[in-house]
Amino acid sequence: MSTARTSTDSPPTERIPSAKRSRLDWLNFAFDVLVQQGPEQLKITPLCELRGVTKGSFYHHFKNRDAFIDALMAHWYDTTTQGFIDQVDSSAPALERLKALDAVIAANNIEAEHHIRAWALKEPKIVSHLEKIDQQRRAYLASCYVELGLDTDHANDVALIAYASFLGMMQIYPAPSSVEVERVTLMALKAFIPNVDLK
Repeated sequence: MSTARTSTDSPPTERIPSAKRSRLDWLNFAFDVLVQQGPEQLKITPLCELRGVTKGSFYHHFKNRDAFIDALMAHWYDTTTQGFIDQVDSSAPALERLKALDAVIAANNIEAEHHIRAWALKEPKIVSHLEKIDQQRRAYLASCYVELGLDTDHANDVALIAYASFLGMMQIYPAPSSVEVERVTLMALKAFIPNVDLK
């Protein structure tokens, strides 16, 4: 699995007219704030101040902060878990799906992933969402490995190793290049699934 990491030093600013601010606008703005200023700013008062709006604008879309966090994490799941999987041709062979998934990940900015996981250390509510995300991602990888000839237990183990490698690479500075990630991924596949044709 590939990693992609970008960042900016400019604080997020809101340019959308108040009447046109949607729920999705709020969520995307919140991810920018998370990446650039940290989770401490994802409280109602500082978030509204950063956005230049009243709290009424926030409460128009979210009942409370818990509902906001649930919506934020649901959006992250829809975008970077189910959304990425949906971009892969489900009728393609397993190896092609794995390669396509790597390409999708590499083509998208997933900088917030690193910050969400750090946030979970201080915000227990995030953990249950990450459990769902991690379980589905691992299950998808394992299903591909089963198609490549591994039994279920072995496939689950390899999926865990591959996923742990993906998460670990996000902690490396500077971030590994896409070429490095692809090379390491192929090395791992050859080691764990020696009979697979990687051409």
